[in-house]
Amino acid sequence: MLRQKALVDVLGQVNTSGVDGSWLFNKEGLLLAYVGTEQKEVASNVSSALLASVWTALERRANDLKETILVLEDGVIVCTLVARSMMLAIRASNQTDLGLVRAKLHSLSAYLEQPILSISHDLG
Repeated sequence: MLRQKALVDVLGQVNTSGVDGSWLFNKEGLLLAYVGTEQKEVASNVSSALLASVWTALERRANDLKETILVLEDGVIVCTLVARSMMLAIRASNQTDLGLVRAKLHSLSAYLEQPILSISHDLG
């Protein structure tokens, strides 16, 4: 069973060395967990809906999309699928090494894969 507090604790572990936010949400954009500094311009639930929309648009062009990197004015956001049904995103500053951000994304995704798969099997 995946507990909310444990999920927040796990997501919070990547928020170091220039990484200032991490989201877990479904492909429709419904936010399940968020850890990080809340931006005043855009709430975290709105961000997850926007990221899911961007992912869907990119996925239409590439059927085997595994990861995407969005370069913004004030940082980068990297996204990937977890267990084929959830999305994981990490936001970092422009000064953060992109390789480090991707490594955090991949390790967190691998860590969450089994618990999310077990939940999806329980619900299905």
